[in-house]
Amino acid sequence: MKEEAVERIVFDETNMRYALCLFILVATCLVLQAALIPAFLPPVLRPDVCILVGLAGLAFGSYDFGLTTVFLLGLSADLVASGRFGLLTLCYLLAAGGVLLTLARELNRSDFGLPCIAGIAATVLAHGLYCGFGSLLGLNIGLGHAAAEMASRFVAAIVWGLPCVYLTGKLMFRLRVMAPEVQARWANDERMNDVNKRLAA
Repeated sequence: MKEEAVERIVFDETNMRYALCLFILVATCLVLQAALIPAFLPPVLRPDVCILVGLAGLAFGSYDFGLTTVFLLGLSADLVASGRFGLLTLCYLLAAGGVLLTLARELNRSDFGLPCIAGIAATVLAHGLYCGFGSLLGLNIGLGHAAAEMASRFVAAIVWGLPCVYLTGKLMFRLRVMAPEVQARWANDERMNDVNKRLAA
């Protein structure tokens, strides 16, 4: 009985940490995407923070957590900027699936570089799919507008991809919601950095 009670407490604590992390990510991305980014950045430097953060969650967390993050952030993006509700969510998930099919084995072995590249690729792919599906659904997206949108998202993802990946990774590490092997590697790196700082001092 005691063992079952302990397991239940650990399970509940883990779920709370996952829920807290998802809440922080979704709320932060909503505020950035809806208010701060349009107010302070020119169009060419306005990233799709939702897809960048979602791919970081997919890279550092388990597949279940990562895909849940992508799905919830897709819904958030739909609330802010979609011409048809649900279309951006679909495109996010398709882009995330494409990244997984291509980089599944290497994605969580890298610290920041590969997740950043994956986020940039997913940004272009997701918005390309959105423009394509949107045209089929009658959203009246012209070819020139689609090309300009994808180019600006690409440039913005290059500029802001690494900060998004870094901050998402740090949050997931502190809340201990990373995939076990990633969490262990980051914890070991942190211990080594502490040791090196003490030796240097």
